[in-house]
Amino acid sequence: MTTRSFILISLCAWLAASCSTVRDAPAAVRMFDAGATSGYQTRIRVGQAEITGVLIVKYMHGEWRGSLINEFGVKAFDFVATERKCRLLHAVPFLDKWYIRRTLESDFTFLFRDAPNGKATKNKRLTQTAGGAFVLKNEKRHIEYVFQPFAL
Repeated sequence: MTTRSFILISLCAWLAASCSTVRDAPAAVRMFDAGATSGYQTRIRVGQAEITGVLIVKYMHGEWRGSLINEFGVKAFDFVATERKCRLLHAVPFLDKWYIRRTLESDFTFLFRDAPNGKATKNKRLTQTAGGAFVLKNEKRHIEYVFQPFAL
């Protein structure tokens, strides 16, 4: 076999493989119901650090509003998510840094705007486990959010 025929066969195999493989967007994951208040046992993990608590979310007047409250009743932050972006409100002092706020706002914007529509980003993905929990991973910042739904 000559070098020319090897290259031609390799090129044909590569073209056939790329044409037959169709990459669909990931299926939309529905976490929130616009008609009800949702409650989630939440864990946010970054390396060895972890924040746990209860996330309460409600759709009101065209926007999602929510709060993350820890087990002792201390509010970590409030947020408002519209169809365009998410804003963090009233964050506790250790979260009230521009780079932490920006990361949380970006992750929650993905959670409320992109993930329900099946849009994928190269650094973030939302999956649902067999147990019903939703897992959001920010692979760029190595942050994992786990939301386990519970009845209110």
